[in-house]
Amino acid sequence: MIEERINFLLTALIKISQSYSDKKIVYPLLQDNLDKLDLNFAVLLRHWAKNYFAGENLYNAQTVAAAAAIGNFCTLIGQFPHGNIADNLDIAIACCEVIEIIFTREEYPIEWAISKLNLGNAYGNRIYGDPTENREKAIAAYQDALKIYSREEYPIEWAETQTNLIPLYSAKIKHIKKDDNYVNLDKLVSICNAVLEIFTLYRYIEKWVIVKNNLASLYCDTPHRNLSNNFELAIDIYKEVLGVLNKESFTEECANTHMNMGIAYDKRVQGDRQENFNLAVQAYQNSLKFYTRDNYPFTYAILQNNLGNAYRDQGLATSAINYYWLALEIHTHTAYPNESLRASRNLGNTAFKSGYWDEAIKGYSIAIKAVETSRSWIKSESRRQKILEESIGIYESMVQACINAGQIEKAFEYSERSRSKRLVDLMASNNLYQSGEIPPAVAELLQQYEELQQIIGKERQSHKSENNRSDTRAAWEAYNEAIALLETQKQQVWENLRREDPVLAGEIQVNPLSLSEIQKLIDQPNTAILSFYTTNSDTHIFVVQKDQITLHTCTGQGLNTLQGWIEQNWLLPYRDEPKKWETQINSILCELAERLQISQLISQHLQGIEELILVPHLLLHQIPFAALPTGEYQEYLGDKFLIRYTPSCQILEFCQQRNNVGTFNGTSLEYGTVEDAEDNLPCARFEGEKLAQMYNIPSENRLIGSSQATSKNYRQLAQQVQVLHSCHHAQSCLDNPLESQLKLAQDSSITLGQLMTPSWRLPQLVEVFLSCCETNLGTPSLTDDILTLSTGFLCAGARSVVSTLWSVNDLATALFSIFYYQQRQEGKNRPEALQKAQIKLRDFKKVDLNKIFHEVEAKEKKLIVNRKKYPSDSIEYQQWKFEYNMYAQLNRRIKEIENSTQQFPFSDPHYWAAFICHGLR
Repeated sequence: MIEERINFLLTALIKISQSYSDKKIVYPLLQDNLDKLDLNFAVLLRHWAKNYFAGENLYNAQTVAAAAAIGNFCTLIGQFPHGNIADNLDIAIACCEVIEIIFTREEYPIEWAISKLNLGNAYGNRIYGDPTENREKAIAAYQDALKIYSREEYPIEWAETQTNLIPLYSAKIKHIKKDDNYVNLDKLVSICNAVLEIFTLYRYIEKWVIVKNNLASLYCDTPHRNLSNNFELAIDIYKEVLGVLNKESFTEECANTHMNMGIAYDKRVQGDRQENFNLAVQAYQNSLKFYTRDNYPFTYAILQNNLGNAYRDQGLATSAINYYWLALEIHTHTAYPNESLRASRNLGNTAFKSGYWDEAIKGYSIAIKAVETSRSWIKSESRRQKILEESIGIYESMVQACINAGQIEKAFEYSERSRSKRLVDLMASNNLYQSGEIPPAVAELLQQYEELQQIIGKERQSHKSENNRSDTRAAWEAYNEAIALLETQKQQVWENLRREDPVLAGEIQVNPLSLSEIQKLIDQPNTAILSFYTTNSDTHIFVVQKDQITLHTCTGQGLNTLQGWIEQNWLLPYRDEPKKWETQINSILCELAERLQISQLISQHLQGIEELILVPHLLLHQIPFAALPTGEYQEYLGDKFLIRYTPSCQILEFCQQRNNVGTFNGTSLEYGTVEDAEDNLPCARFEGEKLAQMYNIPSENRLIGSSQATSKNYRQLAQQVQVLHSCHHAQSCLDNPLESQLKLAQDSSITLGQLMTPSWRLPQLVEVFLSCCETNLGTPSLTDDILTLSTGFLCAGARSVVSTLWSVNDLATALFSIFYYQQRQEGKNRPEALQKAQIKLRDFKKVDLNKIFHEVEAKEKKLIVNRKKYPSDSIEYQQWKFEYNMYAQLNRRIKEIENSTQQFPFSDPHYWAAFICHGLR
């Protein structure tokens, strides 16, 4: 097969040379060898050229002729309308890469410029890869060509290059603020006019037509407050062009102009609507006289989609759908995902609006495959997320269409398919790394990431230790700018790191789960998955059990009415007015329970259920479901059901697939604690001491205070133990979740970004308890990715994580942790221990404080006696002082509560409801 391809390549190059690149001679040869024109051919071309040119004098006549033939092959294959156009364009790119070895700018400036033009053409039309990245590479290639093609020396070539740049610049400015588009549009119109002067002067009618079409398209496509008038300008230009073309005979240019005119008439604001429709359809039909399915299938399919749009805009849904299907026969999701997405989304939306649910489902199904194909072609994580965000409405419409069609199983599967894809990718990659060596390229990037994190930590520590009150504003701004630059560098390293990821590289595929696969995750008949999904209009709750699925719909609780309400009444008040938010928790949760119809949900769907696995959606991730009232007298959802969370069922499956470590009751597990890392949480210090007593935790497994609880020691401990308990400060970063951090000794920290890299491989971790503030606080993106310190530990290898939804009270947290581990010692599973601990903390009386903290007052008194035992300048005295202050502070906290009027000091949900459990039971 390789030999056949090489013979074909040599034959093609000879024919190109002998025929002076005559399409009538070369294209039949390409047509007869379509089976050889694929991505493997591009690889072979590079390999063959490398070997061929390696043995030649790079500047002899034969080598230059070969390079010229490859350059001409590049032009021809880039314009070849048959076979797999996506592959053709990548072959053209390979040709450009090959001939640049010979045609350097210094030795062959003109040939180099031609190669750059071809490269720009290939990237400008490229189908594979990231469209934004392709566009930028095309622009860069054309700009390189302009370094040779100045307007003064090479006016024609300058004009041709600018002609290619105009649509790329136009595509770029579509996303710029509308106020700026006056300037951008004026600049591009000015360039068009300059180019038109040259083509008019030299009577290049064909190229004049192309620029005129580009100018008209600019008027149609650029967002602008005078868009209505701009359509009229565009239509006048198309009429002018067709008037010229009728006198000449440029058939393809004429067909292209008719196609563009059809778009302008379809979008036209002025004039009679029916007349505009008729004119648009007539223009498309005129174009199809040239762009037939047999000769120009790609453009033919674009015209079918355009016809579909015209009929859709007239309310003729059935005809529109038929045209979209004709387009999709050519624009399949595997070959042309971007075009396939456009046509299939149009089909789905048109059918949805008309209530044709089966047709809508078929359309959206193709659209989702196209989105996921496009996403799989991209190595940039940020761009993959952008693709998903831009298309998330398709999943939402698909779910709603399935529900409307009564296909509840399919609706649930697609709701799952849409969520937490970034987190799923990360977990899939890290699962792969758990058992394998980290590749050298990844290891080098990991080292860079860690080094930047250390530099940032040192900068902050240094700045904090100085007397910052004397800082000038300039000094403060310089510090912030330095930190921002380091953060930007770190973000770039993260992006490069992700580009090396086996999932993003396409080496492993994460397939969505079916309903039956998800049901296998339910191991008890009295367990149900509650999966929430909010569409524009409603919030749907899928209730999945081992042998059935039902649906509960909260009508009218859509994205604005529910998710927007949660943002305004829960998240923003917590962030901006925490004290006020604290006083409103009960009333907000009561209203939310009504909005989610919790009492009806229980009575209609949850009879006989004892455990809930919650899959929240968007801001529901931030809600303490255990504290939602059920409608029964003083009963919470957490009283009635054991509750655990998972970001998605796929992530729960990852946790289940991890090998079991240790026994259920924990007697053979090794425990480790990280306590009071900054020496300012006496309750956390007491909490750690109690846990150490309960589990006989050896001193080497306890990192206590600022002398021990460093990030380096934390990582070593996390790699050794099976149960890790962290009781110290933490902080969520809502605007940049990867910078959420566990705050440790000496101003060091562990960020979520670090936890989510392959360097944090913790396959032996059974359970992590993050007894810190905000360890599951985050604002999910449109794609429902909840990136928090809690999910970071799941990503690193933990099977279960207990975490917090907000900034928790340190004394209440210490009590809760002690109660939780008492339940675990008795053999309770995680959600059961969580439930019992919450109830115990809620019912805890202030008179019972002395039972737990009885030694605190005695310890303080004993320390007072030892006040004069050590010289005031000795190390022993400093140690005594620290210990005394800790017990004194703790004792004051206890006395404050004992002296309060509240009989049950921790009964409010603010104290007990923040704790949630992710992962396995």
